[in-house]
Amino acid sequence: MVLEIFRRREQKYLITVEQYMMLVDEMSPYMRFDKFGRDGKYTVTSLYFENRNYDIYFETKNKLPFRQKLRLRIYDDTDIGGAAFFEIKQKHKPEFDSC
Repeated sequence: MVLEIFRRREQKYLITVEQYMMLVDEMSPYMRFDKFGRDGKYTVTSLYFENRNYDIYFETKNKLPFRQKLRLRIYDDTDIGGAAFFEIKQKHKPEFDSC
């Protein structure tokens, strides 16, 4: 049996404009602009869905082994007839017996 365990850790930092410019200068030789955006950039708009009991919120807060997010995402398109993507993001963590 193959068991995959995923771990993800995020840390966010507030940086100055000078630090930002230094990071861009250091990383730009190794990166490329996104070909889908004008000037390599575009806006992403996300709308997350929840029910009246806030079940999705509490799944995340309580770190349940199974949790999900429901999201509507639009990429740089403000036209009402433009494309939107409805996503169901799920996380499944195996539960282990503590024998």
